[in-house]
Amino acid sequence: MPSLDVLPAELVLRILAYLPVQSLRSVRLTARRWNQFFVMNESTIYHHAAFLHDFVDSLGIFLPEARESRNLKFLKDVPDWYTYCKRYHQLQKNWVGSGKAATTKFYGRNPYDVHRIKVDEKHGLVITTHEFGGLTVFDMDTTEVLWKLSSAYVRRYAHCEYENGFLIFDRIGVSKEVWRLETLYRDTTDGPHVAAPEASQITEWQAASSRHRWPRAPHGHFRPWRLINTPEFGRAYRFVYPCLLVSGLRKAYVWDVRTGQLVLELENVQGDSPAGDINYVELSASHVFICSSSALRVFSRENKAMILEIPSYQLAYSDIRLAVKRDPAMARHGLATPGEIVRIPLEPTDTTALYSASYAEFSAVHVSRSGKDLVAQLSDSRIISIRDFMRVARGEVPLNKAALELGKTVPYRGVDEHFSIYLCFEYGRIGVITTSGVYAITLDPTRHSLVDPYLASLQNAHGLPQRAIDAGLSFPHVLIASLPYYQDRRQLAKVTCLQVTETKMFFVWDAMYKPDTIDFFRRVGMIDPPPSEAVAAMAGAAAAAGARAGAGPAQAQPMNVEHAVQTEPVAGPSGVHHQGGVTGHPVWNAPGTNAPRHQTATSGGPVAGPSTAPAPAGGNEMTIIEFVPLGDDDEDEWDEDEEDDDSDEDEIDDQEMLEHDADLPPEANLPLINGHRREQNFVSAGPIVFCVDFSPV
Repeated sequence: MPSLDVLPAELVLRILAYLPVQSLRSVRLTARRWNQFFVMNESTIYHHAAFLHDFVDSLGIFLPEARESRNLKFLKDVPDWYTYCKRYHQLQKNWVGSGKAATTKFYGRNPYDVHRIKVDEKHGLVITTHEFGGLTVFDMDTTEVLWKLSSAYVRRYAHCEYENGFLIFDRIGVSKEVWRLETLYRDTTDGPHVAAPEASQITEWQAASSRHRWPRAPHGHFRPWRLINTPEFGRAYRFVYPCLLVSGLRKAYVWDVRTGQLVLELENVQGDSPAGDINYVELSASHVFICSSSALRVFSRENKAMILEIPSYQLAYSDIRLAVKRDPAMARHGLATPGEIVRIPLEPTDTTALYSASYAEFSAVHVSRSGKDLVAQLSDSRIISIRDFMRVARGEVPLNKAALELGKTVPYRGVDEHFSIYLCFEYGRIGVITTSGVYAITLDPTRHSLVDPYLASLQNAHGLPQRAIDAGLSFPHVLIASLPYYQDRRQLAKVTCLQVTETKMFFVWDAMYKPDTIDFFRRVGMIDPPPSEAVAAMAGAAAAAGARAGAGPAQAQPMNVEHAVQTEPVAGPSGVHHQGGVTGHPVWNAPGTNAPRHQTATSGGPVAGPSTAPAPAGGNEMTIIEFVPLGDDDEDEWDEDEEDDDSDEDEIDDQEMLEHDADLPPEANLPLINGHRREQNFVSAGPIVFCVDFSPV
């Protein structure tokens, strides 16, 4: 029998087209002649690998077109398909905590009151609505404000949707405004140009355009396209180009935003349930998804029939349930940097003891861009994922065999009940925020080049029964990672939006957690200190208490810190782990399941639920006083810091400053009067946009 290396080159290339990058690396390192074959056919081999791992949309695309269509910075200068795959593979590793460092950015202006976020990575835009009204467009790279609609025009807590240049936000009542990116406004390839905005929209557009006549205009500017009035009050809405879905309590409506035409009307979206609210809606090219209090329902857009109904209030939806073990994240809490991401183990569990005693309802649902894979979230933080959900709808596989249930956390200290905050689903990756943390879940790591499918089937990292996988279990090799910097339950409960792009995660978080201000807010007690500092503070407090009780130095009994405060295990210094390739071979490391557990940063879907739901208000102004010792030539006067030109600085006399200082806790340890002081006024607390960028550096 002839060996593989003597087969015709065309046949060998066809075989290699089905191998993931891990196997390609192994084949290449087998022998010198195989490496030579790879060098001679490198473009063809790695072009097929890019298609296998969804790094390109089709095999018919050429490299320049692939770079342009993805429009990602780390691809701009790639010279060949090998480098293209190498950088994309690095991106996948960064998302699961086994790659290089992530970076962070922040988007926000006075007042800090971000409510919703939308992102356009192609045009480099970050769009926000606000608690106090208004809409802002930021430049993704520079974070500068490109364009704004006033708070007098866009209502408070407005929900917004965005895709393919169309921006939609709601008014109070039954109206939805549709605006379009001005650089695309005259593009007629998406359909007929039939704009019918109201006069008030035109007036606001003219005012916004005159306020933002920057050199880069009209980059980031929008222009009114039309106004859509719904037959009834919309409980929730969702835009997936080119269709806008709006759901009332009993009916749902779908419009084509290009023409403003109503294309679908669904009856009885609550099914047989006599009552209940609408929590979330989603749509694909073929289906409409409705999350109500009683159930998750899927309707066919073709015949308007309900094809799938999954009731709420069940303790279990799947035979396979994976619990999240947060120990690695808890060990890094208080020590991690804003961009650090940590791989989290998953543990199969047969018990329902982790679940809420009060049953949960479906709070959110998303479907993949292909329209096949479904991800739903329950209010008690559970996630139900189904690969090719039509298998269940057609009755080919029972729900309990097809679905994978995960998300409940293994209790860290006694009772540890958590609840859902936000869910989004893009590029085969789920972004999740619960009261336990911020998570990135890669559903199919074999598709993302992270795990060799053959090795994964042998190793079965989560210890799942093979019979369950053979029976049709969805996503048995799922990977989950957490950002431990954000494990503050109080703040997690306030998050109002989370968005995931191919390279970045955006979410609403309080500005006081920015690296340049977090130490101050820890000193004044508004943010918990790191675990090691908490232990030291408790020990110091115990010693001080003993001294005040009259005990001498030899007699004072320090508090038993171990019983006074339970602290998380503290990991050692974090670092970036690199695994080198084989000497003499120009290949990159493409590990399987054995990967480092964390990475360190180098710098500090839209909720389609009820559009009227408010969020906690923020945006309080904080004044930080820095005390500088007097020099021989100094005068007793204020030295104004001019870093923030937008702030108004008022003179404060010594008595007012004494009163201000008296309000600070003792641990602030600030001296009084003996020196002149600098005053820094800036809006330092309130919700802004935190962005964690996993792009290869």
